[in-house]
Amino acid sequence: MPQPTASHDFGTLSFGSRAQFEPAQVESVCEEVRGSGVRDLYVVAHGVHNDKEAAATADGAFRDMLDEAWDGGTPEVGFLGVHWPSLCFRDEGAPGLTLHEGEEEVTRATADDLHRQLPDGEGPLSEIVALLNERPEREGAFDDLGSALRGLAEIPLQDPVAEFASDAEGEVLPQTDPLMLFEDTRTVCAEFAGALRDLRRALALRAGAPAHHESGTGPSEVSDGGSLVESRAAGPRPARPLSDRVNRAGTVAAGGPVGETARAADYADLWTGARELFRQVVRHVLRRRAGLIGQAGLGPCLPVLAQGSDVRLHLVGHGLGARLAGFALRGLEDSGADPVALSSLTFLQGEMSHFAFADSLPQQVSGHGALWSRRRLVQGPLLCTFSHLDSHLGVLYPLSAQMIGDSSELATTARKWGALGFDGIQGVDGPPPVGIEEAPEQDGRQVPYLNVDVSEVIRCEDVPMGGHHRVFHPEIGRLLRRAAEWA
Repeated sequence: MPQPTASHDFGTLSFGSRAQFEPAQVESVCEEVRGSGVRDLYVVAHGVHNDKEAAATADGAFRDMLDEAWDGGTPEVGFLGVHWPSLCFRDEGAPGLTLHEGEEEVTRATADDLHRQLPDGEGPLSEIVALLNERPEREGAFDDLGSALRGLAEIPLQDPVAEFASDAEGEVLPQTDPLMLFEDTRTVCAEFAGALRDLRRALALRAGAPAHHESGTGPSEVSDGGSLVESRAAGPRPARPLSDRVNRAGTVAAGGPVGETARAADYADLWTGARELFRQVVRHVLRRRAGLIGQAGLGPCLPVLAQGSDVRLHLVGHGLGARLAGFALRGLEDSGADPVALSSLTFLQGEMSHFAFADSLPQQVSGHGALWSRRRLVQGPLLCTFSHLDSHLGVLYPLSAQMIGDSSELATTARKWGALGFDGIQGVDGPPPVGIEEAPEQDGRQVPYLNVDVSEVIRCEDVPMGGHHRVFHPEIGRLLRRAAEWA
């Protein structure tokens, strides 16, 4: 059988919303891997699964980037996609989706995506979409919106997915309910509207356009080394966030305006914030799902893929897919297979807590990151890209990740609820972060974690997601190749 002249494409592994999969499909891929001569197999998880066409486009973008990094492809390198019921709003600039649909409405295409991937939420989804598109100028509409959002996200406590709401474990009081769902809805809408204004202002300042500077918000200015090194618990952090809202202590203030203040409210602004709140609630639901599928679905499949061959597995997760990839380590541990099965693990702009690998949590009496002891399951390098200019992970994610009963009065929102993809893996012993140009010159075999600052290539160029989905750069491809070469 002739060998292919480019990287071998093994298609996809598909998982349902409850992590169900077809063992025969896994076995089929395993048999194909055994007979292919492939030495390095990239298993890639992302969140662009609105429909088959969008998923295929995103998969193709990753394949093309890897082929370019490997000088046009090689028969010793393979690609395997991970498909799961996820989606991105169609204004996020993700591969295969319309770049921008506007903030004024939820389009039919996005509504169809939501109903397709969240079929159990059909009733609440219809009510939410109707409210967001109607944008009624009455206070009671925000109460209705809050009730519908809670209906979309609520699950029974005994539901297996409930334990995947947090990126921490071992806490005295485990937290599973996000503050944005139970705080005064109107207040949260105003908070997200303000965050979007901050991001537009920061973007205008970065572009050199005149902009009114409020509340100290400005462009992300980092030190010459790319970060300011603080204590071990804090880790590398940016000198200045894109919004001061995440640089303050405490959570969103309770209660909304009353009387004349309420009647004078800018409803257009509030409904703009409401649409962003909706996006973040959907992403919360998908983050829970990603954790479940990673642990109960992909994790147990990984050892099977390598059976009967000397193939080296390189797991790559982007955005929501990074959380799926991270929790796959827990499933790999539970599988009872060889304790070292992954040759490398790379988080590209991971939508997951930056304390996921920490052995203790700041401002907590007890607890640790959900992945704190799983580094040992990766034989080679564990890489994490981060960008101080990823507006989604730098501002909107920490605002949405706050939990009920949060004790962050002693810490800023960005520190306690920050994301891997904004300032890297924190709360661990490791070397200082390196820039994307210097990263390939490092030796990933000599360090437990390597945080790579990619702010030069992943930058806030639009609102709300900024450069979050724009990971398809030659520099990122070269980093993924180095991960294989270091293994």
